[in-house]
Amino acid sequence: MSDDAPGSIQAPGSDLATCGDDDAAATCRYCGRPFATPDAHDLHVGDVHADACTTAEREAYERALEAEEDELFYFHLRVVAALAGLYTVVVLAYMIALGSGIL
Repeated sequence: MSDDAPGSIQAPGSDLATCGDDDAAATCRYCGRPFATPDAHDLHVGDVHADACTTAEREAYERALEAEEDELFYFHLRVVAALAGLYTVVVLAYMIALGSGIL
C-alpha cells in the first residue's frame, strides 16, 4: 500500500494534511501544512515549531492549549454522566427483574 493510499496509516508528525487546501482556515508558515481550525494551527506551531515560533505564536499556543484542556474536561464530565446513567438503568432493571420474579 502506498503512503497516500486511502486508509493508509501515517505516523504522528508526518506531512499528512489535516484538511484539504481549499478548506484550510490556517496554514503553517514553517512547513506549509494546512489546518481546519486556527486552534489546531496554533497547537501545531507550539508543539512542532516551538524553537522557531514568535512570542505571539507562543501566546496563541498557550490559549489554544487551555481551550483544549477545558474542552477535554467537559468531555470527561459528559462521559462520567453517561456511564452513571447507564449504571443506574442497569441496576434498576436488575432490581425490577428480581422483584418481579423473572430471575
